[in-house]
Amino acid sequence: METSTVQPTGPPPKDLGDQSDEKKEKIESQPKEEINDNNRTKSKSWALTKKIVQWILDKWLVIGTAIACIAGYFAPDVAKSHGYVHSEWSIIYGAVAIIFFVSGLSIQTEKLLIHFSNWRLHFTVQGLSFLFIPTVFFCIVLLVAEFGDKAVFDRQILTGMIVTGCIPTTLSSNIIMTRLSGGDEAAALVSVTVGNLLGPFVTPILVTNVFWPTMDRSFDAVRPASDLQQLRSLYADVFKQIGLTVLLPLTMGQLIQGYIGFETTSKSVKKLFLNRISTFCLTLLVWTAFSSCFATGSLQEMPKEFLILVIFVNIGLYISFTSFCVLLSNVRIPYPSFKWRERRFFISRLRVLDRGVFIAVCFCAPAKTTGLGLPIVTAMWTRYPEEMKAKIQIPVVLYTIEQIFIAQALVWWFSRNKKHREEAGQQESVAELP
Repeated sequence: METSTVQPTGPPPKDLGDQSDEKKEKIESQPKEEINDNNRTKSKSWALTKKIVQWILDKWLVIGTAIACIAGYFAPDVAKSHGYVHSEWSIIYGAVAIIFFVSGLSIQTEKLLIHFSNWRLHFTVQGLSFLFIPTVFFCIVLLVAEFGDKAVFDRQILTGMIVTGCIPTTLSSNIIMTRLSGGDEAAALVSVTVGNLLGPFVTPILVTNVFWPTMDRSFDAVRPASDLQQLRSLYADVFKQIGLTVLLPLTMGQLIQGYIGFETTSKSVKKLFLNRISTFCLTLLVWTAFSSCFATGSLQEMPKEFLILVIFVNIGLYISFTSFCVLLSNVRIPYPSFKWRERRFFISRLRVLDRGVFIAVCFCAPAKTTGLGLPIVTAMWTRYPEEMKAKIQIPVVLYTIEQIFIAQALVWWFSRNKKHREEAGQQESVAELP
């Protein structure tokens, strides 16, 4: 049998080597300028993307706070107390515990022990928080009650302003703001812990025994309870919260740090982005505060004139208190001293506070806490209706929300000053070189 072969009529197929050579020739035939332009465009877009991502990471606290405020306004039932996410446990306990656990991992035990015995730190922060600031708030309330219109300036909200001045410093935001500003986080942690341990005892005494006896008869309808029996539940709840959210996670973090070493712990905190996670937890606390504020509806019912007054008074007071902290920390205050051997009196001067401690004082002294402020209102006015307690809580919530926004501006200011100091130090070191 004869076999016939069919010859292909088209051109012979090219092998893979020839195809790759053709692609190379096409690429080489393209003008080099076009390739360079494409590379430049890609590099510019990548650089722009990196800048945007870095800006978001740097301003994450501001962006997160804004998102939390918007979410709290439009959906207050989600994060309010006893809401869908049960923020009274999931956020008030969970988020705060995470913040203090990260602080326990990040702060050396020696620094904590040093600042627990730092008497000047305690006198400055607690003295301003429990003596100076309550007196200023009380004087403002007296002036408004004396000269303001009783129909506009509600006595319940004025009572809330007195409570706002008397409550201790806040727990979580002070530590995070101090850390972001380059301050001494250990000093801030010690200050807020001491303040919140003193608060349940000092605040009711200030309100009921120091300030309330001087109030006029128009405040009789909102007279707080002074019976110790009604405050026992407050003490139990507050110390349970401090124990579970502050002392326990802080101790766990310190134990882990002592077991594996401070350097290893610090590297793990950076690799796992734990500091950013704690910042996110702070935005959850803001979300809860805003949601609880709008859920009651008492803020919307408040007279606009009074609301504007309270907002601007809070801003002015917070800035004034912070300025006073700056002055107090940087002035060498004279005080009498005595030498036993020489048996003579002389005048000594306090040294200027270390910059890290100074930053911690500026954040801790003017700040106030809703974590203790709201339970105190509930315990001291427990026999009054919920609407009245909600009105008394309004100044507390407003002040704590405003302080977070102002504190973020302080973070920017302290960080900017730190950068300028570092640049000035580098220039001086370069100038000293031969």
